Amino acid sequence: MSTFKTGKAVKDVVYSIAGKDNRDLITVAFGWKNIVGNLLAERAKITKLENGVLFVAVTNNVWLQELVLRRSQFLEDIERILHVKLSNMVFYLSRSKN
Repeated sequence: MSTFKTGKAVKDVVYSIAGKDNRDLITVAFGWKNIVGNLLAERAKITKLENGVLFVAVTNNVWLQELVLRRSQFLEDIERILHVKLSNMVFYLSRSKN
């Protein structure tokens, strides 16, 4: 039995549904774990991208501080790896709904 890889097909559908205005947000969302790593990706969720500013909800102060300290590196990596130019990233505390 052959398998069908859905990764590209799913991404194409998401991009087409999201439209041109949300392309950068979708690109960053798909690459988020690659940029920040598994541990931080579990604790920091992208909430929106507005006027070149990425907003990220963080579960607690410790992870918030870690993200703030690494902001410049994340911005560089997003531009270099994902080819999305952001002007800034804003991190804020958000209660987890588990």
